[in-house]
Amino acid sequence: MENKNNTGLVIGLIIMTVVAAVFGYLYYQERNITTKQEADLEVRVNELAMNEIKLDSISKQLDAKIIEVQGLGGNIEELQKAKADLEKDRAALRKGTITLGNKIKEYETFLTKKDEEIAQLREENQQLISKTETLTQEKAELETSKKAVSDSLSGVVTKNAELESKVTMAAALRARNVKVYAISSKGKVREGENVKSKRIDKIRVDFILEKNPLTQTDSKKIYLRVIDPSGATIADDATGSGKFDFNGQEQGYTISQDVLYSNNNQDVSILYDRNAAFKSGTYTIELYSEGFQVGQGSFSVK
Repeated sequence: MENKNNTGLVIGLIIMTVVAAVFGYLYYQERNITTKQEADLEVRVNELAMNEIKLDSISKQLDAKIIEVQGLGGNIEELQKAKADLEKDRAALRKGTITLGNKIKEYETFLTKKDEEIAQLREENQQLISKTETLTQEKAELETSKKAVSDSLSGVVTKNAELESKVTMAAALRARNVKVYAISSKGKVREGENVKSKRIDKIRVDFILEKNPLTQTDSKKIYLRVIDPSGATIADDATGSGKFDFNGQEQGYTISQDVLYSNNNQDVSILYDRNAAFKSGTYTIELYSEGFQVGQGSFSVK
């Protein structure tokens, strides 16, 4: 009986030992699996973190290049598309739905290519700026030259105008030896100094038109102004009084006469027949032609 009990105890111990060994093996195996999973997870987390850092760096570089290319006037469509693709890849990476593989290298290669294009674009812009500066300088020089020519031309025009004015003045008629005679109703002629009013029926103005090689030999209209002692111009519609232009203003005249200028110191007489009596005082005689005053005289009445 005692042997049977000992045998059963031994068998029980053996079974317990086997069970313990099996459980120990299983625990060891499970422990190894867990440790491996932890190591794999750590590698995966580190990989994701590194990829996230690289993608973030690439994203910032893309943003900077988009701004620079836009500022240089280049095309940013490719850069914008790459940025959109990168954001999609970042979102998928965080969800664990993709592995990037060689994608990061492709982005880095793309950035290198864009660096070369941007460098070329910078150079082209610099050339354009230099060309623009050259054109601006040439334009400024041209404007300066144009102004110089304009000033020179203006000076020539002014000098021509002055010369023309001088020539015109030089060509003006000149009346010398202007003398005034009083003619009575009986035809008696007296020189016009202190003539009695009742003895003046008409006045005659005699003068010499001087020879002038610059003056054209054609018909000249001579305007005669008789200015009374009060300073008023005597006007009589019956004798053809009127107005003429002098220095841009209208000037009244007493009588006018057309004279065929012969350019040989010719004698000219203008006769004025007044219907009213001449008051006492000194009268001024002024002669005008072609915009100039050509002569002056006087007579007096007592």
